[in-house]
Amino acid sequence: MRTQVSFITAPSAAGNDGAGDVNSQEGGFVKGVITYMVMDNLEVKPMSTITSITMLNKFNIQEVGALEEKVIELGVDEGLDLLKASLQSQTVLTSVFLGA
Repeated sequence: MRTQVSFITAPSAAGNDGAGDVNSQEGGFVKGVITYMVMDNLEVKPMSTITSITMLNKFNIQEVGALEEKVIELGVDEGLDLLKASLQSQTVLTSVFLGA
């Protein structure tokens, strides 16, 4: 499923309600191309080396080979499953995409 979305420009720096600096050349609040990491509890963080190392330490991961990357297709059914699981579980992504 592919849906084109429109880019909405951010408000001017004078009226951004303290939400941070806004670069008028790029628009929006995200600077350039950034990859994000979505945790099992649906917490979203920018993906960087330091956040990756912090996450590995937090979960006491000793063997990087034990990690698994999963690419998913997100359609309406998966979206509804995510919504339902988010109200019932703290391990939303595991519940929906790994069936655990």
